[in-house]
Amino acid sequence: MPLSRFKTILIFLSVVLTLNACSGNEIGNVNSVATNSNSNRAAIVPIDDVEEFGKIVKLPVAPEEATFYEFDLSADGSSRPSVPNAKRLVAVLQFSGENANTLVSTLNNAVPLDVDAENWFPPELVAKSQETGDASLKGVSYAATAFLQPPYLNGRLTRINDTNYFVLELLTF
Repeated sequence: MPLSRFKTILIFLSVVLTLNACSGNEIGNVNSVATNSNSNRAAIVPIDDVEEFGKIVKLPVAPEEATFYEFDLSADGSSRPSVPNAKRLVAVLQFSGENANTLVSTLNNAVPLDVDAENWFPPELVAKSQETGDASLKGVSYAATAFLQPPYLNGRLTRINDTNYFVLELLTF
């Protein structure tokens, strides 16, 4: 009898370990899918070249730094109707204190606005967005008319509060 009890326990443990190993693989697969989708979002590689940026938009005042990324919206996979050749440009511009004040003095219709921080924004802005707890940056927004150049037709420029950083968002439609 003791030998059959030992066999029963051994078989039971084998079944439990086998089932546990199978369920562990499913969880691993789910985690790998989640990691892959997150890595696609993190695949954005912005350009940080002021001269290149100056070829795309008008620069009424020269920034010290410009980091930008162009998104193709014409085939973004969303359920909204696609707009042919639709693009969105998002740029983070840092100006000297003097140039930031000069720029703001030429702008009209200031409106408070929260901007969602992107993971590719400069570290100072990402850290500032975490202070609010909702990953947003508080700022004052203006029409970006002074920056528009075809193909971009409209947009906004938001100065982030207590900084010389501006977030420029332009659209081709």
